[in-house]
Amino acid sequence: MYEGDYNNFTFEKHVHDEYTISLIEKGHMGAFLKGFNHEFDKSSIITINPDEVHSCGVLSKEGYKHHSLYLSPDSIKSILKDNFNKSLLPFKNFAFSNDFIYRRLYFLMKYNSSFMELSWESELIETLNVILQINTKATDITTLPSHYDLIKKAKEFINDNYENDFTLDDLSREFNISKYHFLRLFKKHTFVSPHTYLMIRRVEKAKHFLRNGWDISQTAYLCGFTDQSHLNRKFKQLTGMTPGKYKSFFL
Repeated sequence: MYEGDYNNFTFEKHVHDEYTISLIEKGHMGAFLKGFNHEFDKSSIITINPDEVHSCGVLSKEGYKHHSLYLSPDSIKSILKDNFNKSLLPFKNFAFSNDFIYRRLYFLMKYNSSFMELSWESELIETLNVILQINTKATDITTLPSHYDLIKKAKEFINDNYENDFTLDDLSREFNISKYHFLRLFKKHTFVSPHTYLMIRRVEKAKHFLRNGWDISQTAYLCGFTDQSHLNRKFKQLTGMTPGKYKSFFL
């Protein structure tokens, strides 16, 4: 990921080895793409293929600020293979507008440090799936088999390791399955992402500790939350009350 804020600079024509997805946060950016000059603002999601000649720069004193995500061809190839049964495909259009995707992608790029890795990568992959459906020829996501036993084991694994942080790569290695397949399978059967399910299990474990008289800060630590405020926030989202209020029922 890259964040740039420019008031007086123009990039010469160049290429990237990666797929590039860019958002303009403020101002207007001028760009040379597909042989023509274009102007982009906050309404555009800009998509550039590997080895595609382009340049970009400021259009006025206001300048522009942008966020860019660089994705290796191997990453895109894996998503296409596992989720669309397609080989490597280029972006069809160099830009498109979609307010929902813009807001979701902007939040992931702007505030990535506030996410658990499992949550961030899951959200990013799901967003990329939508972008690939919209802006490549991979329009239909492949139908997945049931794999009920795998999902049961995955839920047991998360329940047994609720206090630990783990990634999609950890889960895919544990069950010998592509992380892209695993993410879709898990959500298909549980209707939530692995990260959301982990938070649900942590809150359920927190209830157990609180009912048995444990201190709230100790409970947060034992259940894998980053701190007490993290526990408070998740606990209230799922139960409608604070941990302190819940604990008071059992005193």
